[in-house]
Amino acid sequence: MVQRRGVAGLLAQIVERNLPGKPVEAGKAQVRIGTDAAHGATDDLCGAGDGRRCRYAWRRPECNETVFALSPGVDPRSLPWQVCGSACRHGLRVRIRMLACAATGQEQAMADKDQGADKTEQPTPKKLRDARREGNVAKSKELTSTVLVMGWLCAAWMLLDFIGGRVVLLFDQSLQAVGQPFADNLPRMAMLAVDTLLWILLPLFGMAFALGLLIEFLQAGPVASMKKLVPKMDKMNPVEGIKKMFSMDNLVELVKSVLKSAALLGIGYLVLTRMLPELLRLPYSPPQAIGAAIWHAIKWILIWTIAVFFFVSALDVWYQKFSYIKKLRMSRRDIKQEVKENEGDPYVKQRRRQLHQEWAQQNMLGAVRSANVVVTNPTHIAVALQYEHGVTDLPVVVAKGEGAFAEEIKRAAEEAGVPILQNVPLARGLHEKAELDDYIGNEFFEAVAEVLHWAETVRRDGHG
Repeated sequence: MVQRRGVAGLLAQIVERNLPGKPVEAGKAQVRIGTDAAHGATDDLCGAGDGRRCRYAWRRPECNETVFALSPGVDPRSLPWQVCGSACRHGLRVRIRMLACAATGQEQAMADKDQGADKTEQPTPKKLRDARREGNVAKSKELTSTVLVMGWLCAAWMLLDFIGGRVVLLFDQSLQAVGQPFADNLPRMAMLAVDTLLWILLPLFGMAFALGLLIEFLQAGPVASMKKLVPKMDKMNPVEGIKKMFSMDNLVELVKSVLKSAALLGIGYLVLTRMLPELLRLPYSPPQAIGAAIWHAIKWILIWTIAVFFFVSALDVWYQKFSYIKKLRMSRRDIKQEVKENEGDPYVKQRRRQLHQEWAQQNMLGAVRSANVVVTNPTHIAVALQYEHGVTDLPVVVAKGEGAFAEEIKRAAEEAGVPILQNVPLARGLHEKAELDDYIGNEFFEAVAEVLHWAETVRRDGHG
């Protein structure tokens, strides 16, 4: 109908059936029309009047429902691309917004930027693999930094004697240089200072690097992606920057910072308050007691601080995994699209199966004309058998079918003069157990032999 009436008929249907703001049934589509011929703008579907793109857009599932709404009974796949292309070039702006489903009838946004509540499904394994391939994994920077601080403290404790020896050597050399010409000792003392600094820092930084890699690996596993290093223009967008400032992730970071700061103040206050009597006696104590008291206070502050930081890190690990899964959630439309990409378009697959079935049936109907006999049950099942002495070792099933195709087999047999015999048990057994283009089974030898003998007699006597 659309093809006969052409573009004018199609546009008339659009204007008549879908006035601006008039919704159709839930589960269908909503079409809004606005004339913009002056600029030739046809966004959302056409794109600069490109008829081929319009053809693609109108054949999308959501557009199919729109065409059904415009003209019931019209197959949207039958629309020629010239019709869509001409409609686009007429300057119509067509916006299609899908409704969620017939059960709810609520609108579902089509834009990719929509971050609405429709993404309620857990991410699929493919979605997780794609995110991982792009370097997007769940990991806690809080845990990494806490482990690094803990590792530094442990390394400093283990290397305390070594570091102390290097520092003492530097001071000894400096004291020996006192009273000597400054210009003569400057290069030697500078090299000694740099050497001491490197001996102190290199083990610490080497340990931190190795420990950081280990923690990252334990959290996320092996991840190799350069995509995170590629600069993105949206990071320079001030609007997006303002949005990120008030995002949930930044709010969580603020809460963690406040919690850690409050914990440090509270730990320092509790430790110093508990040690206050001992600290008040320090002015009357020997130097060894002063050093021991200071070390005792620092030790307990560090122990409690690390414990609190590990607690915060554990919470952060849970939140990062929760946030990671939430950001990767998918809508049902996304899942359907992924299935379509992985397994192919359901319509294309169905059409391919249909064509294959039609091709196989045509081949079988051609084979019926060369068959010796057709066995029926009598209306629902038909099986065609072929046997030629000296050519085939055993009878072969060249065609079989049920329902409407069984009627076609019988019709083809009648046209070709192939005898048709009603034998319900044999027809059912051959249809269920015998494979197409294969020999019959042993259990059918006797029955098929009788049928072939009957068919040969009929052919010889000249009866149909």
